[in-house]
This record gives sequence, C-alpha cells and structure tokens, in this order.
Amino acid sequence: MQNQRMKLQMPYDPLTIVEAKVDVGLGNALYIRGQGDGLRWDKGQPLSPGFGGSWIWKTGNAKGKVLFRLLLNDKICAKGGDVGVEAGKMIEVVPVF
Repeated sequence: MQNQRMKLQMPYDPLTIVEAKVDVGLGNALYIRGQGDGLRWDKGQPLSPGFGGSWIWKTGNAKGKVLFRLLLNDKICAKGGDVGVEAGKMIEVVPVF
C-alpha cells in the first residue's frame, strides 16, 4: 500500500447568522447596517429572503462582535437600539417598524 499524506485543512470561520422573522409586505425588502465584517452604518446590505417570512444575513468572516440594525427598504430603522451577535453565533430577531 502506498503512503498517503493527509491533507491538513485550515480551520474555517464559523458562520455568523442574523435571521429576522418579519413580514415586510409585497415589494419591500429588509436591509442590515452596522459594524463588523463589512457592515456600514451609512449604507445597508440586503438580507436574503428565507422561508416562512424570514430574512437572512450571514457571513463567515466576522471577528468579535457584530453590531447591527435592521431597516425596511434601507430607509426605516426597526424600533429599539443596536443589536449584537458574537462571531460564529446565530441570532433570531423580530423587528418592529
């Protein structure tokens, strides 16, 4: 039998996931603004529509804590303050506009 070298795999960064459970209405979209892994406070990134009225934002590159706010159509902030999620964790939120 021939010697086989095992390939070492670099550890991957676990996914950081924000899942929002909200019905934004037909023709509307949910956006995220914040600090951490490319998020900015002045311009949002769209969340992807999921199943059953959920919206998802995920990243595998976050380090430390990600602070964020959700916005309807990148214009109307959800009520309440900033929300935080640790890198590699998942948070489920129910925003109210």
